[in-house]
Amino acid sequence: MGEREIQAALQDLGLSQYQADAYTATLELGSAPAVDIADTAGVPRARIYDVLRKLEAEGYVETYEQDSLHARALNPIEATGELEQRAETFTRAAEQIDSLWEDPGVEDSQITIVKRQDTVYEQADRFISEATNEIQLTATPTEFTRLRDALAGARDRGVYTQLTFLPPTESASLDAATIDFEGAVTEARVRTLPGPFVLISDREKTCFAPQTPWLNNSYGLIADNFPIAHVFHRYFQTTHWDAWESVYSAQAEDPPITYVNLRHCITDLEPIVSGGATVRVTVEGIDTASREQVTVSGTVTDLLYSEATDVLGTPELADIARQVAIVVSDDRAEYTVGGWYARVEDIEMRRLTVDEIE
Repeated sequence: MGEREIQAALQDLGLSQYQADAYTATLELGSAPAVDIADTAGVPRARIYDVLRKLEAEGYVETYEQDSLHARALNPIEATGELEQRAETFTRAAEQIDSLWEDPGVEDSQITIVKRQDTVYEQADRFISEATNEIQLTATPTEFTRLRDALAGARDRGVYTQLTFLPPTESASLDAATIDFEGAVTEARVRTLPGPFVLISDREKTCFAPQTPWLNNSYGLIADNFPIAHVFHRYFQTTHWDAWESVYSAQAEDPPITYVNLRHCITDLEPIVSGGATVRVTVEGIDTASREQVTVSGTVTDLLYSEATDVLGTPELADIARQVAIVVSDDRAEYTVGGWYARVEDIEMRRLTVDEIE
């Protein structure tokens, strides 16, 4: 560090330019007459006496008479100690600024763009660990391995997890038989095309990261926002789930059977209900009027959907791409149950369990 940098640092401590110059000169000269300090420091001789007395009052020098006014520098431990303390403060501040740039907190914002993909995975792990009902995930084998412990913990809590496996590159192949899905997910499918990392947790929290090697400015999105989660849910269902082959399912074939997707539930129940069977279910969801959590148990009395064709039989997903609902009746009333973002129905379904089929 040069002399000018030292003087600038001293000014940061509160010294004037003349005081910083005079103190530096006194350090260099040791003990010297005031006029010599003035000449070395470039301070006007008429000002040097006042400058030295102020430095003395601050504890930087001491003055004494020896034919004329002399000064010598005191032990600089106080000045250097304060400089070191400030340096540590600035260093910590710089580190924190870097940390906020690389990894901003998501608590203060519903939607956050981050620079590091690792931040996306860290938040995904956190969102999975906090999930209580359902998870939708698209991930490569490496990403699945990274999140597997959190996914297993979610399954232990009864969270319904749908996983779409992605190849890491276009040329890579996936052998699902080598992957241990048991205990970590409810259903798994394999998509043969690469895609982005996507996580939707409990219809509220979303993580997204593109996986494009040619993208110079990598980024990730973290959102704690229902409308954003709904958009990504639609994206997940249409491009990462419905069209791809199932490779694993822990879904029960006999009651109790759990559903978190109303459209998939209807495709399974339609031939059963139309065949005359009595289906008893328990619906957990949100009252669309009060937005309070509700649970209703009863019998399925109708399935509402607009058929796209006149063909009889099990409806395809394309047949129920518009409004769909299940009508459930208990001893007190009849309820219409809708899916994500239900508005005209009585209940927005979060989970439906088929308890009994007779």
